[in-house]
Amino acid sequence: MKPLLTTVLLAASLGGCALPPTSGEIPTLKLEDSQLAALRTLLGVTESSPFSIKVLDQDRNASLSAGDVAVLSGGITNGEISRRKLSVSDVQTLNANLKPDYGSLARQLLAVESQWREKRPSHYTYTLQRSCFCPKDFLKPLEIRVFKNSVQQARIMPEGKPLPKSRKGEALVIEDLFAVIHRAINSQAAAIDVTYDPLYGFPTTLFIDQDKNMADEEISYAASNFKPASGLKPKP
Repeated sequence: MKPLLTTVLLAASLGGCALPPTSGEIPTLKLEDSQLAALRTLLGVTESSPFSIKVLDQDRNASLSAGDVAVLSGGITNGEISRRKLSVSDVQTLNANLKPDYGSLARQLLAVESQWREKRPSHYTYTLQRSCFCPKDFLKPLEIRVFKNSVQQARIMPEGKPLPKSRKGEALVIEDLFAVIHRAINSQAAAIDVTYDPLYGFPTTLFIDQDKNMADEEISYAASNFKPASGLKPKP
């Protein structure tokens, strides 16, 4: 009798608590109200509909991104009805009315700036590409060589032509990219999306939309091919 009672109590205990998720289980993202409302519209359901929606964090980066999967459930069976793999356009739609967390962005920026100051090489090269509503020639990537925080050389790629003096302001050092982010945060830009290099801390991608009510003023930067360099000398 005693072993049977122990078994019953154990079963009751297990049935009354939630088991931890397995390591292979895909986590579910917590969405802001504006994101959830936009997702309902995207999937064609209303708030009063007998359906539930969740988004699976496919890449496990704890943020809404392209490739995550929206799952619609409910109806008569209360089971899964459909799935939709979110595209870049979908994510932009869901985030359209989402205000940046300026405090979090500022804290992250201070941390990576400190990381950069600690690890930055005196000499480095990298490729910078700007995306904006600009003439075509202004969208080509620039190969930039930096010595002690000063641009020593900038070439337009893939041709390798030197950047004209009239455009030298486009050749940015890493500190200039940090300054762009500072200005966006301080001015409370409508959208700020930035990623940082895990080793050095410099911005690798940066998108800023200063005002969603203004057309064609968005700008983005992509920094790639970063590497410490040697043999660079100050300009005479």
